Amino acid sequence: MKIFLNKTAVAVVLLALCPLKAFCQECPGSWEFGLGGSLMNLTRTSVTDFHQTAGGDYLFTLEEKLLYGGVDLYAARELREWLYADLQGTFGLARYYESENLVQGWSAMAGPGLQFRPFTKSEWIQPYLRFGISWYRKTFPNSYFGQFRGDVTKEAVWKAEDAWNKGFTFDADSFFPVSFGVGVVGWMSNRFGLRLQGEFLKPLGNKGANFAQASAGVIFRLGGSDKRRKAAPAEVVKEVVREVVKEVPVEVVREVVKEVPVERTIAEMMDNVNFDFDKATITDDSQSVLDEIADAINRFPDARFLVAGYTDSKGSDAYNDQLSEARAKAVRDALIERGVPAHRLVSRGFGKRVAIVSSSASDEARRGDRKVVIERVASELLWNYLIK
Repeated sequence: MKIFLNKTAVAVVLLALCPLKAFCQECPGSWEFGLGGSLMNLTRTSVTDFHQTAGGDYLFTLEEKLLYGGVDLYAARELREWLYADLQGTFGLARYYESENLVQGWSAMAGPGLQFRPFTKSEWIQPYLRFGISWYRKTFPNSYFGQFRGDVTKEAVWKAEDAWNKGFTFDADSFFPVSFGVGVVGWMSNRFGLRLQGEFLKPLGNKGANFAQASAGVIFRLGGSDKRRKAAPAEVVKEVVREVVKEVPVEVVREVVKEVPVERTIAEMMDNVNFDFDKATITDDSQSVLDEIADAINRFPDARFLVAGYTDSKGSDAYNDQLSEARAKAVRDALIERGVPAHRLVSRGFGKRVAIVSSSASDEARRGDRKVVIERVASELLWNYLIK
């Protein structure tokens, strides 16, 4: 029976460690690594100094230790937004009596598990349920009944119980416990957080004791989506337009407040950003306009923008691609110099791909196709494509 249970436990471990390809085809791929401490509630009962007094009474010393501590290691992989596979390990130190002497023992436990995080809309606080299986090994005794040492009759026995174990519990130095637990991850930033977890562990078979474990520690995150990104409605700025309505015999002045998308105001300002002829050098009279554009962008710290360069239809494709790319990059560099974070800007040159006016038209007519525009990128997929 023991061999069958051990084989079953090994099979479950291998299944939990498999890559789960069916679940991980499109997973975001974040990793979590943690270090912390654990507290195990595993009762260790010891009965020592059993002797008979001169009056015929029997005396002994009963000591019960409930808790011992250890170091906790943690790693997890995101399979789905609501599903994580983890690997957890604990190394603990526990004292026990051996031949009337208090000595030091240790325990080690490691195993995989699955976490279910149902609140997928919660970016910063993530509670979860966990199911796992582990291998547990210890070097200290964990008996719940036994004979009194020194009992000349060899008939008296002692018996102990705790909240997790009712009836006789057989000791074992190693066994496979399954665990059921709850936990929560609280992120303090996009990469660092805290983890709390409590679980109940029950051994497979009739060897080993039930026990509980609580752990806490820091956690570090790699990859995955940016938790700082928030879907938000289109930002707007307020433009005050003064309208004068003349009536006889008085003049009435009223203010009309209109909401203007930030993209429109930046687009209007970009109309006044110019370059030297046939170059990517921004003219001196455009510098103050770039100051205003940088201020407008910095009012919306969560937004990201594409700086796109275009040319008219005159000239070769290669030449126009190079010129439009250089001009777009010049504007991006100028905005970064003015305090706009570089990770919020990307530049691209599109040459004459979208030029409307024919190359045979006048220079004045083709002027509208020669431009650098700044567009807000709201799509995460598009942004990831642009920054490749």
